[in-house]
Amino acid sequence: MAQSAIAKPTLSVDHLMDAPLPQLIAELHVELTEAGITDAGFTGYAYVSRDEVVVALPPNRSEFEHDCIARYLIGSVFHVDGMPPLPEAFQITDMTADVNRAHRDQAAEVVRQSREGGAV
Repeated sequence: MAQSAIAKPTLSVDHLMDAPLPQLIAELHVELTEAGITDAGFTGYAYVSRDEVVVALPPNRSEFEHDCIARYLIGSVFHVDGMPPLPEAFQITDMTADVNRAHRDQAAEVVRQSREGGAV
């Protein structure tokens, strides 16, 4: 997950796992939304910017899966130590390096075009 200017409170595993999810979301100012991705293998994503934390989950999943993945993604974003592992059926991929690389490549292309007098 990307580093951001959002203040990250200290969050315990107990609070992450035991607080009612709506309360947790409100306390941490997380936007929980529905993802447009409906692929059976997709479990959701967290997006962190300077101004917000968004957790997006696919529609039509069980309440248990929705709750479990939301809490896990929130715990990942807020770097909660001691989080239990997800069940084997789930896998989390941190794409921060890929996103940063894409932004760096895009910026380099803009600079190159600018130096060559091309349109930006």
